[in-house]
Amino acid sequence: MSVLLYEDPKLAKISSKLKKARISKGFTQDSLSELSGVNIKSIASYEQNFERLSNASISTVYRLADALGCEIEDIINKETL
Repeated sequence: MSVLLYEDPKLAKISSKLKKARISKGFTQDSLSELSGVNIKSIASYEQNFERLSNASISTVYRLADALGCEIEDIINKETL
Protein backbone atom coordinates (compact mmCIF):
# COMPACT_ATOMS: atom_id res chain seq x y z
CA MET A 1 0.00 0.00 0.00
CA SER A 2 1.42 3.35 -1.00
CA VAL A 3 1.84 6.14 1.51
CA LEU A 4 0.70 8.78 -0.94
CA LEU A 5 -2.58 7.76 -2.51
CA TYR A 6 -3.21 11.26 -3.87
CA GLU A 7 0.07 13.07 -4.18
CA ASP A 8 0.18 16.74 -3.27
CA PRO A 9 1.39 18.75 -6.30
CA LYS A 10 3.93 20.45 -4.02
CA LEU A 11 5.58 17.07 -3.47
CA ALA A 12 5.74 16.10 -7.14
CA LYS A 13 9.20 17.60 -7.66
CA ILE A 14 10.72 15.81 -4.65
CA SER A 15 12.63 12.73 -5.77
CA SER A 16 13.18 11.19 -2.33
CA LYS A 17 10.32 8.87 -1.35
CA LEU A 18 11.44 9.18 2.28
CA LYS A 19 11.12 12.97 2.17
CA LYS A 20 7.72 12.76 0.46
CA ALA A 21 6.46 10.34 3.10
CA ARG A 22 7.83 12.49 5.94
CA ILE A 23 6.27 15.69 4.63
CA SER A 24 2.96 14.03 3.82
CA LYS A 25 2.76 12.83 7.44
CA GLY A 26 3.52 16.35 8.68
CA PHE A 27 6.84 15.40 10.29
CA THR A 28 9.97 17.49 10.44
CA GLN A 29 13.32 15.74 10.17
CA ASP A 30 13.69 16.32 13.90
CA SER A 31 10.35 14.74 14.79
CA LEU A 32 11.05 11.74 12.53
CA SER A 33 14.43 11.38 14.20
CA GLU A 34 12.82 11.34 17.64
CA LEU A 35 10.13 8.84 16.61
CA SER A 36 12.46 6.49 14.77
CA GLY A 37 15.63 6.79 16.81
CA VAL A 38 17.56 7.51 13.60
CA ASN A 39 20.05 10.37 13.77
CA ILE A 40 18.75 13.58 12.19
CA LYS A 41 21.94 13.96 10.14
CA SER A 42 21.36 10.49 8.70
CA ILE A 43 17.78 11.37 7.78
CA ALA A 44 18.96 14.56 6.05
CA SER A 45 21.60 12.54 4.20
CA TYR A 46 19.07 9.90 3.10
CA GLU A 47 16.74 12.60 1.80
CA GLN A 48 19.46 14.46 -0.10
CA ASN A 49 20.88 11.31 -1.69
CA PHE A 50 18.28 8.56 -1.67
CA GLU A 51 20.89 5.96 -2.73
CA ARG A 52 22.29 6.20 0.80
CA LEU A 53 19.04 4.90 2.27
CA SER A 54 19.26 1.74 0.16
CA ASN A 55 22.71 1.17 1.71
CA ALA A 56 21.49 1.71 5.28
CA SER A 57 20.95 -1.22 7.62
CA ILE A 58 17.60 -2.98 7.37
CA SER A 59 16.88 -2.03 10.99
CA THR A 60 17.35 1.66 10.16
CA VAL A 61 15.04 1.45 7.15
CA TYR A 62 12.50 -0.50 9.19
CA ARG A 63 12.54 2.06 12.02
CA LEU A 64 11.93 4.90 9.56
CA ALA A 65 9.08 3.06 7.85
CA ASP A 66 7.57 2.09 11.19
CA ALA A 67 7.70 5.69 12.47
CA LEU A 68 6.03 6.85 9.24
CA GLY A 69 3.40 4.10 9.40
CA CYS A 70 4.29 2.72 5.99
CA GLU A 71 6.00 -0.19 4.27
CA ILE A 72 9.72 -0.20 3.52
CA GLU A 73 8.90 -0.16 -0.22
CA ASP A 74 7.12 3.17 0.32
CA ILE A 75 10.35 4.95 1.29
CA ILE A 76 13.00 3.20 -0.85
CA ASN A 77 13.43 4.41 -4.42
CA LYS A 78 13.30 1.33 -6.67
CA GLU A 79 16.00 2.64 -9.00
CA THR A 80 18.56 2.43 -6.17
CA LEU A 81 18.01 -1.26 -5.39
